[in-house]
Amino acid sequence: MKLLPHSNGFYKVNMKNKLKPKDIIRNIFLSLIILVAIGFIYQRISNFIAKETLKQRVDYVRVDDKRLDYKTNGEGKYTIIFDGNIGTNLSQWNIISDKLTLEYDDITTFVYNRRGYGYSDSGSLRTPKEQAEDLRLLLRKSAVSAPYILVGEEYGSLVLAEFAKEYPDLVAGVVLVNPFVEDNINTKEFKNNLMIEKVRRNIEKIGSSIGITTLMDKLNLACDTEDFKNKLDDISLNEFNVHRTKSNYTSAVYNELQNITSGESNTQEDGIFSGKPYYLIAKDGQEQLASLGDEELTKVHTINSDSKIIAMYEPDSVISGIRQVIKQANEIERVQKKATKN
Repeated sequence: MKLLPHSNGFYKVNMKNKLKPKDIIRNIFLSLIILVAIGFIYQRISNFIAKETLKQRVDYVRVDDKRLDYKTNGEGKYTIIFDGNIGTNLSQWNIISDKLTLEYDDITTFVYNRRGYGYSDSGSLRTPKEQAEDLRLLLRKSAVSAPYILVGEEYGSLVLAEFAKEYPDLVAGVVLVNPFVEDNINTKEFKNNLMIEKVRRNIEKIGSSIGITTLMDKLNLACDTEDFKNKLDDISLNEFNVHRTKSNYTSAVYNELQNITSGESNTQEDGIFSGKPYYLIAKDGQEQLASLGDEELTKVHTINSDSKIIAMYEPDSVISGIRQVIKQANEIERVQKKATKN
């Protein structure tokens, strides 16, 4: 504002130009572009710092030019392969792997990160069958020998069922823990129940490239992962908190949600574990998956738990199942050797 003398008084003159609606829209648009650019740069710097400062405590190989993390422990005739829930990583199995290694001196434990989890590279959508193929190549390249005992929880049960179906000669036994049931996940009701979760995960997936997911996490607006985080040691928790907001992780979680809501999962055929010891740790409604194995070689252990991650909250139940399968696998091997001699 400027005061100008005129006649015997002063008059107010407005020197500002009134903004037109299109100018306001343009300014808002430019501000958004600047914010996105700042977020993008921040996210790239954050990703770089995370890779440089976090200690990588795992081995890895490249499968189709994609890095896949894994850890092995112990050495023996059976390799116990673990695969877990959507949104977790190989740390889900720390308690069980450590206890088994102390208890047995003739087994190998093998834990790994599917694409997008931990330090494993991400990529395009992978179906459970393709993820099972990734696992087979990972095992071959990491020189982890068969026979394998497969232990899969929740989403991991789909991947390992595909593995057992495609490579039955490599599998000595199976333990499924709180598994997804295809008859349930292929229903419209199941998809509707996950609709909000998918929307939130998609927002995190998009926002993880421009820093929005990091901000949501700081404000406690991100999807809940407390069930998993509460059982991690300090080092594992630090690593997960960093990976949790990165695009590799958010894309992997969203892709796997897409898989289970696609309505196309069709691996759970009766008898796919035929001839192998099979231990099923089931919540209500999951007992029907006993039909995947032979009746005389199948044991169902029903469990009443509010936790989504049985391996971390009730590890002794899983260890009991693994013990049972190892015992049966040894007995089958003994009978086969005796029959061969005769």
